Amino acid sequence: MPSKEQIVKAMDEWLSTRGLHPAEENMIEELKRAGGFGWAPLVTSANMFAEVMPDIVVSAVRKARSQGKCKEWPSA
Repeated sequence: MPSKEQIVKAMDEWLSTRGLHPAEENMIEELKRAGGFGWAPLVTSANMFAEVMPDIVVSAVRKARSQGKCKEWPSA
């Protein structure tokens, strides 16, 4: 499991993706906030977003990966 610092760093990398929609940015910011508390809160938040907003999650991950970011995780 990644440390809190690794989680925050990964979310910052994801937030540096060009062309994110404001909804995608807000989702990532919330994941970053949850990840600052540790792995379990991040997983809980990520699962909730994947359940209620799957299109936004997938879109944000695809944009990041197309720019060479987030290659290992977050997974969607």
